[in-house]
Order: sequence, then C-alpha cells, then structure tokens
Amino acid sequence: MHRGNNCNRQIKVMNNAICSLLAGSLLLFIGFVRAEVVEVSVYKMRFTPEQITINQGDSIRWVNKEKRQYHSVWFEALGEEEGDYFFPEESVERVFNDVGQFPYRCGPHPEMTGTVNVKQNRASSKKSANQALSHERKAELTYIVKQDCGSCHGMLLKGGLGPSILPEKIKNYTAEDLTAVILHGRPGTPMPPWAGILSSQDAKWISTQLKSGAFVDD
Repeated sequence: MHRGNNCNRQIKVMNNAICSLLAGSLLLFIGFVRAEVVEVSVYKMRFTPEQITINQGDSIRWVNKEKRQYHSVWFEALGEEEGDYFFPEESVERVFNDVGQFPYRCGPHPEMTGTVNVKQNRASSKKSANQALSHERKAELTYIVKQDCGSCHGMLLKGGLGPSILPEKIKNYTAEDLTAVILHGRPGTPMPPWAGILSSQDAKWISTQLKSGAFVDD
C-alpha cells in the first residue's frame, strides 16, 4: 500500500510539473505570436512607408527591392553607429522595445528618411497602471531634475549650459518627444542618455511634470 501511494504521489508531482512547463511554454508562445514583424520596402530611393506606427515589442524589417543600389538604416539621432549596408533582395530587422518616435535615415543617401512611431501596447499600459510610481520614487526624480538636470539647464530650469526647459519653452514638444530625449540623449550636445538610470515610466513622469510646470518654484 505504501509503495502504491508513493508511486501515485510521484505521478501526480510529475503531472503537475509537466502542466506547469506546458503553461509556461504556451505563455511564451503567445508572447511571440502577439509581436509582429512589419515590412518597410526600400525602392526607388525611398522608404515605403516613410512614417510607420507599430506596437511596443514589434519589429521592422527593411527589404531592399532595388535592382542594383545598396542602403543602410541609421538611427543617427540615438547616437548609434551606421548600420551595415544591405543589397538588393537582402533585408535588415530591428525590434522596438521602447515607446517613442525614432527617426532614421539611409547612411549613403541622407535624403532618404523615415520615422518609426512606437506606441505602448495594452498589456504594457495595464502593467504601468498597476505599477504607479511611489511617493519616494517621485521625490527621488524631483531631486534628480532639480540637481542633476538643474546643473545644466539652470537651477530654476531657465537655461544654462543647456536650454531652458520651462513649460513655455517646451510647449511645441509632446511628452513622448521629451521622454525620448531623456532616455536617449541628443548626440552632438551635452545632453546624455539617461536610459541606464531612468526607466521609461520615470522619464514619462518627468516629461509630464516638466510640461505642467510642477518643477517650477514659485
């Protein structure tokens, strides 16, 4: 009897383990299914479409449909090096995990430009909503803006080594624009990327506060 019970217990444990493994594999599979690969054609010296909007986690595949010409996809504004050249019938692919607007151009043909707009998917939006910034984190971010950012943009944010970031000076920029600059910096300027220190949620909160004037002392 004891031996039979032990066997049944082992079978039950094994079944539970298999079910857990299958469930994990299914979730991973669903994640891959939801992410899409969107094609951009490179033909007649143009990226088509030039403006494209995708969900966070999706990929872009640029396909060279020229007869003889080679191209590259260069996200120069992010401070990256030029990508490899790809020739007719070849392609390059990139996954976009960050929300924002990402302009790019062809290295050897700078007149060829395009923009990838990445929007937050529903799952990420729900996750962000459930993980609101704590009061402690908001206090830390406020300190960073007034001390670290203030050392360049001025302690009153009216400008210094860097430009003024008062609400009236950044009114033409969306919160998403500011978030991208905070995370990725501005190549060729003293503005560094903060992605290694701040999360997308941190940067979005700072951008919203800057737009509203919440950091301005009366």
